[in-house]
Amino acid sequence: MVQVWEVVGGADKGGILVRDGQATSSAQLEERLASGALVEELELKGDRLQYRRLSGTGPETGWVSLQITGKTLLVGRPDESIERRCERELEKAAVPWSPLGPEQLEKHEQVAKGMLFGLEFPWTAETLERMGAAWCTQAFHAAGTLSKGNSVSKVKDVKQYIGGGASAKMIFDVEYAKPSEGLHTKLFAKIPWPNKDKTRSDRMLATLLSQAYGERAEINASRLLESRLTVRVPKFYFGDISNESTNWILITERIPFDQTEGENKVDPAYEKCRDWELKGDVRDYYYLLVRVGARVSGAYCTEKLAPKATLDKFFDNSSARQMHEWSKPEPEAEFDRKFKFALDFLQIHAKAIFPEAIATAEFAKSYRHVLATVNAYKGEIEWWCHRKPEYVAWCHGNLNVDNVFFWRDPAGKLDCGVLDWGGASTSSLGWKLWWWLYGSEYEFLNENIDGLLRCFIDELHANGGPPLEFEELKLQFVLAAMSQGVGLLGAVPQIYGMCAKKQWETITERRDPRIAENVHGKNTLRIYISNFSCLCRMISEWGIPDILDKWVDSFCELTKSPKKTVA
Repeated sequence: MVQVWEVVGGADKGGILVRDGQATSSAQLEERLASGALVEELELKGDRLQYRRLSGTGPETGWVSLQITGKTLLVGRPDESIERRCERELEKAAVPWSPLGPEQLEKHEQVAKGMLFGLEFPWTAETLERMGAAWCTQAFHAAGTLSKGNSVSKVKDVKQYIGGGASAKMIFDVEYAKPSEGLHTKLFAKIPWPNKDKTRSDRMLATLLSQAYGERAEINASRLLESRLTVRVPKFYFGDISNESTNWILITERIPFDQTEGENKVDPAYEKCRDWELKGDVRDYYYLLVRVGARVSGAYCTEKLAPKATLDKFFDNSSARQMHEWSKPEPEAEFDRKFKFALDFLQIHAKAIFPEAIATAEFAKSYRHVLATVNAYKGEIEWWCHRKPEYVAWCHGNLNVDNVFFWRDPAGKLDCGVLDWGGASTSSLGWKLWWWLYGSEYEFLNENIDGLLRCFIDELHANGGPPLEFEELKLQFVLAAMSQGVGLLGAVPQIYGMCAKKQWETITERRDPRIAENVHGKNTLRIYISNFSCLCRMISEWGIPDILDKWVDSFCELTKSPKKTVA
Protein backbone atom coordinates (compact mmCIF):
# COMPACT_ATOMS: atom_id res chain seq x y z
CA MET A 1 0.00 0.00 0.00
CA VAL A 2 1.47 3.35 -1.08
CA GLN A 3 1.72 5.98 1.66
CA VAL A 4 1.03 9.47 0.33
CA TRP A 5 1.95 12.66 2.18
CA GLU A 6 0.74 16.23 1.66
CA VAL A 7 2.98 19.26 2.21
CA VAL A 8 1.17 21.61 4.59
CA GLY A 9 4.09 23.77 5.73
CA GLY A 10 6.20 26.41 4.06
CA ALA A 11 3.36 28.37 2.48
CA ASP A 12 4.96 31.65 3.58
CA LYS A 13 8.41 30.64 2.32
CA GLY A 14 7.68 29.20 -1.09
CA GLY A 15 7.73 25.63 0.19
CA ILE A 16 9.79 23.45 2.50
CA LEU A 17 13.52 22.67 2.41
CA VAL A 18 14.68 19.55 0.55
CA ARG A 19 18.07 17.90 1.09
CA ASP A 20 19.83 15.23 -0.91
CA GLY A 21 20.38 12.90 2.06
CA GLN A 22 18.78 11.69 5.26
CA ALA A 23 21.04 13.76 7.51
CA THR A 24 19.91 17.30 8.20
CA SER A 25 23.50 18.35 7.51
CA SER A 26 23.40 17.00 3.93
CA ALA A 27 23.35 19.37 0.97
CA GLN A 28 20.25 21.53 0.53
CA LEU A 29 18.66 21.42 -2.93
CA GLU A 30 18.14 24.71 -4.68
CA GLU A 31 14.38 24.30 -5.23
CA ARG A 32 11.82 23.98 -2.42
CA LEU A 33 8.93 21.50 -2.32
CA ALA A 34 5.75 23.55 -2.69
CA SER A 35 2.99 23.67 -0.10
CA GLY A 36 0.10 21.50 -1.29
CA ALA A 37 2.35 19.07 -3.16
CA LEU A 38 1.63 15.35 -2.81
CA VAL A 39 4.54 12.94 -2.45
CA GLU A 40 4.95 9.18 -2.23
CA GLU A 41 6.88 7.78 0.72
CA LEU A 42 10.00 5.87 -0.36
CA GLU A 43 11.61 5.59 3.07
CA LEU A 44 10.84 6.97 6.54
CA LYS A 45 13.58 7.33 9.16
CA GLY A 46 12.19 8.93 12.30
CA ASP A 47 10.98 12.38 11.22
CA ARG A 48 12.95 12.29 7.93
CA LEU A 49 11.08 11.27 4.77
CA GLN A 50 12.56 10.27 1.43
CA TYR A 51 9.92 10.97 -1.20
CA ARG A 52 8.95 10.86 -4.86
CA ARG A 53 6.85 13.85 -5.98
CA LEU A 54 3.37 12.99 -7.30
CA SER A 55 1.93 16.48 -7.79
CA GLY A 56 2.80 20.10 -7.20
CA THR A 57 6.18 21.69 -7.81
CA GLY A 58 9.63 21.06 -6.40
CA PRO A 59 12.42 18.50 -6.64
CA GLU A 60 11.38 15.14 -8.07
CA THR A 61 12.90 13.36 -5.08
CA GLY A 62 14.84 14.10 -1.93
CA TRP A 63 14.65 14.12 1.87
CA VAL A 64 12.41 16.39 3.95
CA SER A 65 11.46 16.74 7.62
CA LEU A 66 7.91 15.90 8.70
CA GLN A 67 8.07 18.61 11.34
CA ILE A 68 10.44 21.24 12.65
CA THR A 69 10.40 23.04 16.01
CA GLY A 70 6.97 21.60 16.72
CA LYS A 71 5.45 22.79 13.40
CA THR A 72 4.01 20.12 11.10
CA LEU A 73 5.36 20.26 7.54
CA LEU A 74 3.77 17.15 6.00
CA VAL A 75 0.71 15.09 6.93
CA GLY A 76 -0.14 11.57 5.86
CA ARG A 77 -3.00 11.20 3.41
CA PRO A 78 -5.43 8.31 3.96
CA ASP A 79 -5.60 5.42 1.56
CA GLU A 80 -7.87 6.78 -1.17
CA SER A 81 -9.85 3.53 -1.29
CA ILE A 82 -10.66 3.94 2.42
CA GLU A 83 -11.77 7.53 1.87
CA ARG A 84 -14.04 6.48 -0.99
CA ARG A 85 -15.54 3.78 1.22
CA CYS A 86 -16.17 6.28 4.02
CA GLU A 87 -17.78 8.71 1.58
CA ARG A 88 -20.17 6.01 0.36
CA GLU A 89 -21.12 5.04 3.90
CA LEU A 90 -21.69 8.66 4.98
CA GLU A 91 -24.06 9.13 2.04
CA LYS A 92 -26.31 6.33 3.27
CA ALA A 93 -29.39 7.02 5.35
CA ALA A 94 -29.03 6.37 9.07
CA VAL A 95 -30.89 3.25 10.18
CA PRO A 96 -33.38 3.98 12.99
CA TRP A 97 -32.61 2.36 16.33
CA SER A 98 -35.33 0.87 18.52
CA PRO A 99 -34.83 0.66 22.30
CA LEU A 100 -34.03 -2.85 23.46
CA GLY A 101 -35.76 -4.84 26.18
CA PRO A 102 -35.43 -8.27 27.80
CA GLU A 103 -37.54 -9.80 25.05
CA GLN A 104 -34.85 -8.99 22.45
CA LEU A 105 -32.09 -10.34 24.69
CA GLU A 106 -33.91 -13.68 24.80
CA LYS A 107 -33.13 -13.98 21.08
CA HIS A 108 -29.35 -13.74 21.61
CA GLU A 109 -28.73 -17.22 20.20
CA GLN A 110 -30.60 -16.51 16.97
CA VAL A 111 -28.84 -15.72 13.71
CA ALA A 112 -30.14 -12.37 12.47
CA LYS A 113 -29.32 -9.88 9.75
CA GLY A 114 -27.39 -6.74 10.61
CA MET A 115 -28.91 -3.29 10.33
CA LEU A 116 -26.05 -1.78 8.31
CA PHE A 117 -25.15 -4.27 5.60
CA GLY A 118 -28.13 -6.64 5.71
CA LEU A 119 -26.05 -9.78 6.23
CA GLU A 120 -26.28 -12.45 8.86
CA PHE A 121 -23.11 -12.33 10.96
CA PRO A 122 -21.24 -14.31 13.64
CA TRP A 123 -21.08 -13.13 17.26
CA THR A 124 -18.98 -15.90 18.90
CA ALA A 125 -15.92 -17.94 18.01
CA GLU A 126 -18.18 -20.91 17.32
CA THR A 127 -20.39 -19.02 14.85
CA LEU A 128 -17.35 -17.46 13.12
CA GLU A 129 -15.76 -20.88 12.61
CA ARG A 130 -19.07 -22.23 11.30
CA MET A 131 -19.65 -19.35 8.85
CA GLY A 132 -15.97 -19.32 7.92
CA ALA A 133 -14.11 -17.92 4.93
CA ALA A 134 -17.18 -17.68 2.70
CA TRP A 135 -18.86 -15.36 5.18
CA CYS A 136 -15.70 -13.24 5.62
CA THR A 137 -15.48 -12.82 1.85
CA GLN A 138 -19.13 -11.78 1.57
CA ALA A 139 -18.88 -9.43 4.56
CA PHE A 140 -15.65 -7.74 3.48
CA HIS A 141 -17.04 -7.29 -0.04
CA ALA A 142 -20.21 -5.71 1.35
CA ALA A 143 -18.21 -3.36 3.56
CA GLY A 144 -15.93 -2.37 0.69
CA THR A 145 -12.79 -3.50 2.52
CA LEU A 146 -11.84 -6.31 0.11
CA SER A 147 -11.85 -5.99 -3.66
CA LYS A 148 -14.44 -8.01 -5.55
CA GLY A 149 -11.67 -9.87 -7.36
CA ASN A 150 -10.24 -11.21 -4.12
CA SER A 151 -11.55 -13.52 -1.42
CA VAL A 152 -10.79 -14.91 2.02
CA SER A 153 -9.66 -18.48 1.47
CA LYS A 154 -9.22 -19.61 5.08
CA VAL A 155 -10.15 -18.67 8.66
CA LYS A 156 -8.00 -20.23 11.38
CA ASP A 157 -6.72 -19.97 14.97
CA VAL A 158 -9.95 -18.46 16.31
CA LYS A 159 -9.76 -17.60 20.01
CA GLN A 160 -12.45 -15.92 22.12
CA TYR A 161 -11.66 -14.33 25.49
CA ILE A 162 -12.83 -11.85 28.11
CA GLY A 163 -10.79 -8.67 28.53
CA GLY A 164 -11.30 -5.05 29.54
CA GLY A 165 -14.66 -3.84 30.72
CA ALA A 166 -16.86 -3.32 27.65
CA SER A 167 -17.20 -6.59 25.71
CA ALA A 168 -15.83 -10.00 24.85
CA LYS A 169 -13.04 -10.21 22.29
CA MET A 170 -11.87 -12.55 19.59
CA ILE A 171 -8.67 -12.94 17.57
CA PHE A 172 -8.28 -14.97 14.40
CA ASP A 173 -6.12 -15.31 11.31
CA VAL A 174 -7.20 -15.31 7.68
CA GLU A 175 -5.63 -16.16 4.36
CA TYR A 176 -6.49 -14.45 1.08
CA ALA A 177 -6.67 -15.85 -2.43
CA LYS A 178 -4.57 -12.84 -3.50
CA PRO A 179 -2.42 -11.66 -0.60
CA SER A 180 -1.66 -7.94 -0.63
CA GLU A 181 0.44 -5.58 1.49
CA GLY A 182 -2.67 -3.62 2.42
CA LEU A 183 -4.61 -6.65 3.71
CA HIS A 184 -4.09 -7.81 7.27
CA THR A 185 -4.04 -11.52 7.98
CA LYS A 186 -4.15 -11.14 11.76
CA LEU A 187 -7.56 -9.79 12.75
CA PHE A 188 -9.32 -8.75 15.93
CA ALA A 189 -13.04 -8.68 16.72
CA LYS A 190 -15.18 -7.21 19.47
CA ILE A 191 -18.33 -9.17 20.22
CA PRO A 192 -21.06 -9.18 22.91
CA TRP A 193 -20.54 -10.49 26.40
CA PRO A 194 -21.69 -14.12 26.64
CA ASN A 195 -25.18 -14.14 28.13
CA LYS A 196 -24.23 -16.65 30.84
CA ASP A 197 -22.24 -17.23 34.01
CA LYS A 198 -20.03 -14.36 35.22
CA THR A 199 -20.86 -12.07 32.29
CA ARG A 200 -24.65 -12.49 32.22
CA SER A 201 -25.28 -9.25 34.13
CA ASP A 202 -22.72 -7.42 31.96
CA ARG A 203 -24.56 -8.55 28.82
CA MET A 204 -27.91 -7.44 30.17
CA LEU A 205 -26.66 -4.01 31.24
CA ALA A 206 -24.80 -3.44 27.97
CA THR A 207 -27.80 -4.50 25.90
CA LEU A 208 -30.43 -2.52 27.76
CA LEU A 209 -28.45 0.60 28.67
CA SER A 210 -25.51 1.25 26.38
CA GLN A 211 -25.77 -0.58 23.05
CA ALA A 212 -27.38 2.33 21.23
CA TYR A 213 -24.57 4.78 21.99
CA GLY A 214 -21.83 2.26 22.81
CA GLU A 215 -21.33 -0.55 20.33
CA ARG A 216 -23.36 1.12 17.57
CA ALA A 217 -21.27 4.29 17.87
CA GLU A 218 -18.04 2.29 17.86
CA ILE A 219 -18.99 0.48 14.67
CA ASN A 220 -20.07 3.73 13.03
CA ALA A 221 -16.86 5.55 13.99
CA SER A 222 -14.80 2.94 12.11
CA ARG A 223 -17.28 2.47 9.28
CA LEU A 224 -17.83 6.15 8.58
CA LEU A 225 -14.75 8.05 9.72
CA GLU A 226 -11.70 5.78 9.46
CA SER A 227 -10.03 8.00 6.84
CA ARG A 228 -10.81 11.30 8.59
CA LEU A 229 -10.06 10.89 12.27
CA THR A 230 -6.68 12.76 12.26
CA VAL A 231 -5.20 9.87 14.27
CA ARG A 232 -4.29 6.33 13.33
CA VAL A 233 -7.04 3.77 13.98
CA PRO A 234 -7.06 0.03 13.30
CA LYS A 235 -8.15 -0.73 9.75
CA PHE A 236 -11.87 -1.53 9.57
CA TYR A 237 -12.95 -4.75 7.86
CA PHE A 238 -16.57 -5.24 8.91
CA GLY A 239 -19.04 -4.26 11.57
CA ASP A 240 -22.76 -4.70 12.12
CA ILE A 241 -25.39 -4.87 14.82
CA SER A 242 -28.83 -6.41 15.11
CA ASN A 243 -31.74 -4.63 16.75
CA GLU A 244 -33.53 -7.98 16.70
CA SER A 245 -31.06 -10.37 18.38
CA THR A 246 -28.97 -7.74 20.29
CA ASN A 247 -25.81 -9.30 18.79
CA TRP A 248 -23.06 -7.31 17.08
CA ILE A 249 -19.52 -7.63 15.74
CA LEU A 250 -16.67 -5.29 14.82
CA ILE A 251 -13.67 -6.68 12.91
CA THR A 252 -10.44 -4.71 12.51
CA GLU A 253 -6.76 -5.29 12.06
CA ARG A 254 -5.02 -6.70 15.13
CA ILE A 255 -2.54 -4.30 16.75
CA PRO A 256 0.89 -5.94 17.34
CA PHE A 257 1.19 -5.00 21.02
CA ASP A 258 4.66 -5.35 22.55
CA GLN A 259 6.17 -6.10 19.14
CA THR A 260 8.17 -4.27 16.49
CA GLU A 261 6.20 -2.73 13.64
CA GLY A 262 8.55 -1.56 10.92
CA GLU A 263 11.10 0.58 12.74
CA ASN A 264 8.73 1.38 15.59
CA LYS A 265 8.40 -0.48 18.89
CA VAL A 266 4.78 -0.88 19.97
CA ASP A 267 4.14 -0.69 23.72
CA PRO A 268 2.31 -3.51 25.52
CA ALA A 269 -1.47 -3.24 25.83
CA TYR A 270 -2.05 -1.24 28.99
CA GLU A 271 -4.80 -1.65 31.56
CA LYS A 272 -6.87 1.21 32.94
CA CYS A 273 -5.95 2.29 36.49
CA ARG A 274 -2.54 0.60 36.42
CA ASP A 275 -0.40 3.56 35.37
CA TRP A 276 2.60 2.20 37.25
CA GLU A 277 3.01 -0.17 34.28
CA LEU A 278 3.48 2.61 31.69
CA LYS A 279 6.92 2.32 30.07
CA GLY A 280 7.92 5.94 30.36
CA ASP A 281 7.05 9.27 31.93
CA VAL A 282 3.33 9.20 32.76
CA ARG A 283 3.05 12.84 31.69
CA ASP A 284 4.12 11.97 28.15
CA TYR A 285 1.25 9.50 27.81
CA TYR A 286 -1.52 11.72 29.14
CA TYR A 287 -0.41 14.91 27.41
CA LEU A 288 -0.31 12.94 24.16
CA LEU A 289 -3.85 11.62 24.80
CA VAL A 290 -5.13 15.14 25.44
CA ARG A 291 -3.47 16.52 22.29
CA VAL A 292 -4.89 13.70 20.17
CA GLY A 293 -8.37 14.25 21.59
CA ALA A 294 -8.08 17.97 20.91
CA ARG A 295 -7.09 17.37 17.28
CA VAL A 296 -10.08 15.12 16.65
CA SER A 297 -12.34 17.68 18.36
CA GLY A 298 -10.83 20.38 16.16
CA ALA A 299 -11.57 18.30 13.06
CA TYR A 300 -15.21 18.22 14.21
CA CYS A 301 -15.25 21.99 14.67
CA THR A 302 -13.87 22.59 11.16
CA GLU A 303 -16.12 19.87 9.70
CA LYS A 304 -13.13 17.92 8.39
CA LEU A 305 -14.70 14.78 9.84
CA ALA A 306 -18.00 15.42 8.06
CA PRO A 307 -20.64 18.14 8.09
CA LYS A 308 -22.02 18.42 11.60
CA ALA A 309 -25.54 17.69 10.39
CA THR A 310 -24.27 14.46 8.86
CA LEU A 311 -22.63 13.34 12.10
CA ASP A 312 -25.87 14.07 13.93
CA LYS A 313 -27.59 11.44 11.77
CA PHE A 314 -25.31 8.70 13.06
CA PHE A 315 -24.18 9.79 16.54
CA ASP A 316 -25.84 11.19 19.65
CA ASN A 317 -25.63 14.97 20.04
CA SER A 318 -26.26 15.76 23.70
CA SER A 319 -26.37 19.51 23.13
CA ALA A 320 -29.64 19.10 21.21
CA ARG A 321 -31.49 18.12 24.41
CA GLN A 322 -33.65 20.50 26.38
CA MET A 323 -33.20 20.76 30.14
CA HIS A 324 -36.26 18.61 30.86
CA GLU A 325 -34.77 15.81 28.72
CA TRP A 326 -31.71 15.43 30.94
CA SER A 327 -31.30 12.99 33.84
CA LYS A 328 -33.66 13.02 36.80
CA PRO A 329 -32.49 12.85 40.44
CA GLU A 330 -32.46 9.58 42.35
CA PRO A 331 -35.41 9.48 44.79
CA GLU A 332 -34.25 10.64 48.21
CA ALA A 333 -34.78 7.25 49.90
CA GLU A 334 -32.85 5.46 47.17
CA PHE A 335 -30.03 8.00 47.34
CA ASP A 336 -29.86 7.66 51.15
CA ARG A 337 -29.67 3.86 50.93
CA LYS A 338 -26.85 3.90 48.37
CA PHE A 339 -25.00 6.66 50.21
CA LYS A 340 -25.00 4.67 53.46
CA PHE A 341 -23.59 1.59 51.71
CA ALA A 342 -20.86 3.69 50.09
CA LEU A 343 -19.93 5.51 53.29
CA ASP A 344 -19.72 2.23 55.21
CA PHE A 345 -17.47 0.86 52.49
CA LEU A 346 -15.18 3.90 52.62
CA GLN A 347 -15.04 4.41 56.37
CA ILE A 348 -15.36 0.87 57.72
CA HIS A 349 -14.81 -2.10 55.42
CA ALA A 350 -12.21 -0.63 52.99
CA LYS A 351 -10.90 2.05 55.36
CA ALA A 352 -7.29 0.86 55.12
CA ILE A 353 -6.84 1.71 51.43
CA PHE A 354 -8.05 5.32 51.68
CA PRO A 355 -6.38 8.36 53.30
CA GLU A 356 -7.16 8.89 56.98
CA ALA A 357 -9.09 12.08 56.20
CA ILE A 358 -11.74 10.02 54.38
CA ALA A 359 -12.66 8.26 57.66
CA THR A 360 -13.57 11.49 59.49
CA ALA A 361 -17.02 12.85 60.31
CA GLU A 362 -16.02 16.10 58.58
CA PHE A 363 -15.41 14.28 55.32
CA ALA A 364 -18.67 12.34 55.62
CA LYS A 365 -20.51 15.65 55.93
CA SER A 366 -18.77 17.16 52.89
CA TYR A 367 -19.20 13.94 50.90
CA ARG A 368 -22.93 13.86 51.52
CA HIS A 369 -23.38 17.58 50.85
CA VAL A 370 -21.58 17.36 47.51
CA LEU A 371 -23.25 14.22 46.22
CA ALA A 372 -26.72 15.12 47.49
CA THR A 373 -26.42 18.50 45.76
CA VAL A 374 -25.19 16.93 42.54
CA ASN A 375 -28.02 14.40 42.67
CA ALA A 376 -30.59 17.16 43.18
CA TYR A 377 -29.18 19.14 40.24
CA LYS A 378 -28.27 16.15 38.06
CA GLY A 379 -30.11 17.28 34.94
CA GLU A 380 -29.23 20.93 35.48
CA ILE A 381 -25.52 20.06 35.62
CA GLU A 382 -25.76 18.15 32.36
CA TRP A 383 -27.58 21.07 30.75
CA TRP A 384 -25.02 23.55 32.08
CA CYS A 385 -22.08 21.65 30.61
CA HIS A 386 -23.75 21.66 27.17
CA ARG A 387 -25.20 25.17 27.15
CA LYS A 388 -22.34 26.77 25.19
CA PRO A 389 -21.85 25.41 21.64
CA GLU A 390 -18.12 26.18 21.65
CA TYR A 391 -17.64 23.72 24.53
CA VAL A 392 -19.30 20.88 22.62
CA ALA A 393 -17.65 18.63 20.03
CA TRP A 394 -17.71 15.11 18.62
CA CYS A 395 -14.89 12.93 19.88
CA HIS A 396 -13.96 9.74 21.71
CA GLY A 397 -15.91 9.15 24.90
CA ASN A 398 -13.31 7.22 26.92
CA LEU A 399 -9.81 8.14 25.74
CA ASN A 400 -7.84 6.25 28.39
CA VAL A 401 -4.55 4.38 28.11
CA ASP A 402 -6.38 1.07 27.63
CA ASN A 403 -8.18 2.44 24.58
CA VAL A 404 -4.99 3.49 22.83
CA PHE A 405 -1.99 1.76 21.25
CA PHE A 406 1.31 3.54 21.81
CA TRP A 407 4.58 3.19 19.93
CA ARG A 408 8.00 4.79 19.88
CA ASP A 409 10.04 5.59 16.80
CA PRO A 410 13.78 4.80 16.60
CA ALA A 411 14.53 8.12 18.32
CA GLY A 412 12.25 7.17 21.24
CA LYS A 413 9.47 9.63 20.39
CA LEU A 414 6.06 8.52 21.69
CA ASP A 415 3.02 8.45 19.40
CA CYS A 416 -0.32 6.66 19.49
CA GLY A 417 -3.37 5.41 17.66
CA VAL A 418 -6.86 5.11 19.11
CA LEU A 419 -9.12 2.09 19.70
CA ASP A 420 -12.56 1.49 21.19
CA TRP A 421 -14.73 4.35 19.94
CA GLY A 422 -17.77 3.14 21.86
CA GLY A 423 -19.59 6.15 23.29
CA ALA A 424 -18.23 8.52 20.64
CA SER A 425 -20.69 11.38 20.50
CA THR A 426 -21.11 15.13 20.33
CA SER A 427 -21.04 16.36 23.91
CA SER A 428 -19.40 18.58 26.51
CA LEU A 429 -15.62 18.80 26.21
CA GLY A 430 -15.21 19.20 29.96
CA TRP A 431 -17.30 16.08 30.43
CA LYS A 432 -15.14 14.18 27.91
CA LEU A 433 -11.92 15.29 29.57
CA TRP A 434 -13.02 13.81 32.88
CA TRP A 435 -13.73 10.47 31.18
CA TRP A 436 -10.36 10.65 29.39
CA LEU A 437 -8.43 11.27 32.61
CA TYR A 438 -10.42 9.46 35.29
CA GLY A 439 -8.27 6.34 35.00
CA SER A 440 -5.10 8.17 36.04
CA GLU A 441 -3.68 8.11 39.55
CA TYR A 442 -4.95 10.88 41.83
CA GLU A 443 -1.45 12.18 42.61
CA PHE A 444 -0.76 12.63 38.90
CA LEU A 445 -4.14 14.23 38.24
CA ASN A 446 -3.84 16.60 41.18
CA GLU A 447 -0.42 17.79 40.02
CA ASN A 448 -1.16 18.02 36.28
CA ILE A 449 -4.85 18.81 35.78
CA ASP A 450 -4.38 22.52 35.08
CA GLY A 451 -1.57 21.85 32.61
CA LEU A 452 -3.56 19.15 30.84
CA LEU A 453 -6.62 21.38 30.46
CA ARG A 454 -4.50 24.27 29.15
CA CYS A 455 -2.79 21.87 26.74
CA PHE A 456 -6.21 20.81 25.43
CA ILE A 457 -7.32 24.42 25.03
CA ASP A 458 -4.17 25.34 23.07
CA GLU A 459 -4.24 22.24 20.86
CA LEU A 460 -7.94 22.60 20.08
CA HIS A 461 -7.48 26.20 19.02
CA ALA A 462 -4.42 25.32 16.93
CA ASN A 463 -6.54 22.74 15.08
CA GLY A 464 -9.38 25.08 14.16
CA GLY A 465 -11.48 24.94 17.32
CA PRO A 466 -12.69 27.96 19.26
CA PRO A 467 -10.67 29.54 22.09
CA LEU A 468 -11.98 28.19 25.39
CA GLU A 469 -11.79 29.71 28.85
CA PHE A 470 -9.81 27.68 31.37
CA GLU A 471 -12.17 28.36 34.29
CA GLU A 472 -15.26 27.19 32.40
CA LEU A 473 -13.56 24.05 31.13
CA LYS A 474 -12.28 23.12 34.58
CA LEU A 475 -15.70 23.70 36.13
CA GLN A 476 -17.25 21.35 33.57
CA PHE A 477 -14.53 18.81 34.38
CA VAL A 478 -15.31 18.99 38.11
CA LEU A 479 -19.07 18.78 37.57
CA ALA A 480 -18.63 15.72 35.35
CA ALA A 481 -16.44 14.07 37.99
CA MET A 482 -18.95 14.67 40.77
CA SER A 483 -21.76 13.40 38.57
CA GLN A 484 -19.87 10.14 38.23
CA GLY A 485 -19.52 10.18 42.01
CA VAL A 486 -23.30 9.94 42.37
CA GLY A 487 -23.44 7.03 39.93
CA LEU A 488 -20.62 5.29 41.78
CA LEU A 489 -22.69 5.08 44.97
CA GLY A 490 -24.62 2.19 43.46
CA ALA A 491 -21.46 0.17 42.73
CA VAL A 492 -20.88 -1.14 46.27
CA PRO A 493 -22.94 -4.35 45.88
CA GLN A 494 -20.99 -5.11 42.69
CA ILE A 495 -17.73 -4.49 44.54
CA TYR A 496 -18.67 -7.04 47.21
CA GLY A 497 -19.74 -9.43 44.46
CA MET A 498 -16.22 -9.29 43.00
CA CYS A 499 -14.35 -9.13 46.31
CA ALA A 500 -16.32 -10.42 49.30
CA LYS A 501 -16.76 -8.17 52.31
CA LYS A 502 -14.78 -10.59 54.49
CA GLN A 503 -11.69 -10.17 52.29
CA TRP A 504 -11.55 -6.44 52.90
CA GLU A 505 -10.44 -7.11 56.47
CA THR A 506 -6.97 -8.02 55.13
CA ILE A 507 -6.70 -5.66 52.13
CA THR A 508 -4.41 -2.77 53.08
CA GLU A 509 -3.42 -1.20 49.74
CA ARG A 510 -4.84 -0.63 46.27
CA ARG A 511 -2.18 -2.77 44.61
CA ASP A 512 -3.32 -5.85 46.50
CA PRO A 513 -3.82 -8.42 43.71
CA ARG A 514 -7.34 -9.16 44.91
CA ILE A 515 -8.43 -5.69 43.78
CA ALA A 516 -5.65 -4.62 41.40
CA GLU A 517 -5.92 -7.56 38.99
CA ASN A 518 -8.82 -8.17 36.61
CA VAL A 519 -11.68 -10.21 38.08
CA HIS A 520 -13.22 -12.75 35.68
CA GLY A 521 -11.17 -11.04 32.96
CA LYS A 522 -12.75 -7.62 33.63
CA ASN A 523 -11.28 -4.40 35.00
CA THR A 524 -14.49 -3.25 36.70
CA LEU A 525 -13.47 -3.71 40.33
CA ARG A 526 -10.15 -1.90 39.93
CA ILE A 527 -11.86 1.03 38.21
CA TYR A 528 -14.48 1.36 40.94
CA ILE A 529 -11.83 1.40 43.68
CA SER A 530 -9.62 3.87 41.81
CA ASN A 531 -12.55 6.19 41.16
CA PHE A 532 -13.74 6.11 44.77
CA SER A 533 -10.21 7.07 45.83
CA CYS A 534 -9.85 9.86 43.28
CA LEU A 535 -13.28 11.40 43.78
CA CYS A 536 -13.08 11.34 47.57
CA ARG A 537 -9.69 13.02 47.53
CA MET A 538 -10.94 15.66 45.08
CA ILE A 539 -13.83 16.43 47.45
CA SER A 540 -11.45 16.53 50.40
CA GLU A 541 -8.59 18.49 48.81
CA TRP A 542 -9.97 20.58 45.90
CA GLY A 543 -12.53 22.62 47.80
CA ILE A 544 -15.35 20.94 45.90
CA PRO A 545 -18.12 21.89 48.39
CA ASP A 546 -17.41 25.60 47.85
CA ILE A 547 -17.04 25.17 44.08
CA LEU A 548 -20.41 23.41 43.95
CA ASP A 549 -22.18 25.98 46.12
CA LYS A 550 -20.91 28.77 43.87
CA TRP A 551 -22.07 26.85 40.81
CA VAL A 552 -25.58 26.51 42.30
CA ASP A 553 -25.64 30.29 42.82
CA SER A 554 -24.53 30.88 39.22
CA PHE A 555 -27.06 28.44 37.81
CA CYS A 556 -29.95 29.90 39.79
CA GLU A 557 -28.97 33.45 38.81
CA LEU A 558 -28.64 32.54 35.13
CA THR A 559 -31.94 30.64 34.94
CA LYS A 560 -33.85 32.72 37.50
CA SER A 561 -34.58 29.50 39.38
CA PRO A 562 -35.08 29.14 43.14
CA LYS A 563 -32.56 27.06 45.00
CA LYS A 564 -33.56 23.50 45.72
CA THR A 565 -33.73 22.15 49.25
CA VAL A 566 -31.00 19.55 49.67
CA ALA A 567 -31.28 17.31 52.73
